[in-house]
This record gives sequence, structure tokens and C-alpha cells, in this order.
Amino acid sequence: MNGLELEKTYFEEHAMEMLTAANMTKAQFARAMDILPQNVSKLISTKNVVMLIKVSSVLNIPLQTLIYGEQEDTPQTDVHGCIYINNTPHIFNNREELDELLKQE
Repeated sequence: MNGLELEKTYFEEHAMEMLTAANMTKAQFARAMDILPQNVSKLISTKNVVMLIKVSSVLNIPLQTLIYGEQEDTPQTDVHGCIYINNTPHIFNNREELDELLKQE
């Protein structure tokens, strides 16, 4: 989906579900956003990225999810590091290498 084609954000369509999942009422959300309760509906329909970033922080939901919803093709988080197995260091550069190390032990 191209951002220019976006008529409604995912947040606009699912705000109440997200508030419920965050165990927040509209009033609590308004306080957390530092707005008047009567302005919550207006905030929910915003396309203002600055406000959506604040919503993302308050609800602890990634900005991408607020705009587009859950995406199946979202890449996994990059994983790299070193793990000690039986006092032996093993370096891994991606999730697959880590999975292989864990299978071996």
C-alpha cells in the first residue's frame, strides 16, 4: 500500500480495540496524550505523524502498525552476537546461525 493511497490509518479503524488492549479508557488516553477528552475522536482520525508517534509511545505500538496494521511480510529483527556454550564462544551473524548453534547443543 502506497502512503499516498491511505484514506484511513489502521489506528483510525481500530483505535478502541487498541485502547482496550492497552487497558486504557478514552479519558486515560486523553490524559496520557495531554489533550482534552472531547478531542480524542479528532486525534484518532489524525494523519499527523508527530501525533501518531506520540500515540505509538503512549500505547507502546510501533508506528508502522498504527498506520498500516500488522504486516505479514515484516522482516524479523536482525540478530547478531556471541553466545558461550560450555565455556566456548560462538559468534553468530543472523538468526539462522543462532538457530543452528542452538540445535547443535
